[in-house]
Amino acid sequence: MYQNGQDLSDMLAESIRSLSRMESAEGSEQDTLQGSGQAADGRVSAVAGPDGRLRELNLDPRVMRMASEDLAREILTAVNAALDDLRAGIPHLDPAALPDPRKLAESLNGVHADVVRRLDEFASEIEFTARRMEER
Repeated sequence: MYQNGQDLSDMLAESIRSLSRMESAEGSEQDTLQGSGQAADGRVSAVAGPDGRLRELNLDPRVMRMASEDLAREILTAVNAALDDLRAGIPHLDPAALPDPRKLAESLNGVHADVVRRLDEFASEIEFTARRMEER
């Protein structure tokens, strides 16, 4: 038994289910999900992919006449709007429903420690049995 009374196989099964849910959610949305945003009256546009990275940034040539600080602010506005649109397009993006990677890592660390302890016990029992057999 693990420290909270949970069986090793239950912990492994839950960890595998959590990782599978995360992987399948990423895989199914990878090609279709994206977010878009605009700024400067549509002269600056951005598209964000499901991985949270920027896929496109389009600048109308007229914005190149803007002061660099103003242009940077407009780009930032368009990119943030694209990321907000991306988040809004993920229907199951409920942070409470997603597995907590830290807790999952802690659980897997616990499983690892439990497996090592059990293997050590098993090896000791085999060693003890082998010695007893040699004594006969």
